[in-house]
Amino acid sequence: MQITSHPESHLVVIRFVTDTSLTGEHGAALVDAMKAVVGAAGERFALLADCKGAYGTDAAYRAATGEFFGHHRDTARIALFNLGPVIRVVAEMFRVGIGLHLKTFSDDGAARAWLRKEGIRA
Repeated sequence: MQITSHPESHLVVIRFVTDTSLTGEHGAALVDAMKAVVGAAGERFALLADCKGAYGTDAAYRAATGEFFGHHRDTARIALFNLGPVIRVVAEMFRVGIGLHLKTFSDDGAARAWLRKEGIRA
């Protein structure tokens, strides 16, 4: 997993360089990166994820990321693209179960356009 933080624009970008099933270790790294871009209270921040290569998650990953995003459901924006079928289901469960501002897209351009519409410099 390649993580790039952009604190000035309150954005984290992740990509998977090999096929990956996400574990608690991945979840902790993602949460740490997200904490680095959280702005002032009430300020929006975002995750842009190219999910190509991600094919599953474990309970520890879902717990770590679910807890973080649950605490920030009003200000976090999550844009995902290139989702496989399992990750698509997991994302939808997060969106509905936690009440996240999460959308899936077919490509990077559409995902970034939505984030810009949501006030993120993507």
